[in-house]
Amino acid sequence: MFSQVDFGKRLRLFRKKKNYTQKEVAFRIGVSEQAVSKWENGECLPDVYNLKILGQLLHVSIDTLLATESDKFERVVETIKIGGAEFEIIEKPETILAGKIIYAKDYQDADGFNSAIETITEEEKQAVFNSIREMVLPITDIHLSVNFWLDEKARAFGFVREVITEQQPEGVDVYKMPASLYIRAYTDKGTAQLIAKDTCEIWELFAYIRNFFMPAHGFRMADNGAQELEVFDSFEHRTGYAYMPIMR
Repeated sequence: MFSQVDFGKRLRLFRKKKNYTQKEVAFRIGVSEQAVSKWENGECLPDVYNLKILGQLLHVSIDTLLATESDKFERVVETIKIGGAEFEIIEKPETILAGKIIYAKDYQDADGFNSAIETITEEEKQAVFNSIREMVLPITDIHLSVNFWLDEKARAFGFVREVITEQQPEGVDVYKMPASLYIRAYTDKGTAQLIAKDTCEIWELFAYIRNFFMPAHGFRMADNGAQELEVFDSFEHRTGYAYMPIMR
């Protein structure tokens, strides 16, 4: 039997796992702090819309929050632990990303390409983000790297957000990622220790995943575009998830 009290306990557990306060959750999804408190105390349930964005904010499926078996969204199929680190193998559906994307083919050499990435200002990013249509809530900043270990001219880098539609205004670039199996890792202390650090940034995990984790566990890079995704879960971009598409 479904229990509102049990739902509240699960919500509190996932919130604390992400180190969010009730106030931060409320701000990110656009409700009052009192509403979040009532959900966690089992006094009432969020509506369908807020349930969906709670799952997206906390990186868990709606079915996980509700403790049901079906999962039609991003789904964890396996968890592999190495010391204090956890690597999740997930099935991720087709994703549409929109924002500012820079392609190496548009520059004479790698230096020009890298310089173009570094010189984009926060004001320029926000101007693009402000014109994006139908962003997925809660809003999450994503850095997209494409083919960075392959042909220079095939590379691209984007400052993007997930959206529902490919139909975007002029000046907004769109990148459509096919459904794939992914490795997902979080920038916590256990993962940082794998690269001999106390803390780490998302981009630092990709080399470890590609050079050590994948060969040790029988995975190889997917052949669907070879993307790396830095999915930030903090406004300051200090923490978040590394996503890398794979094949068994």
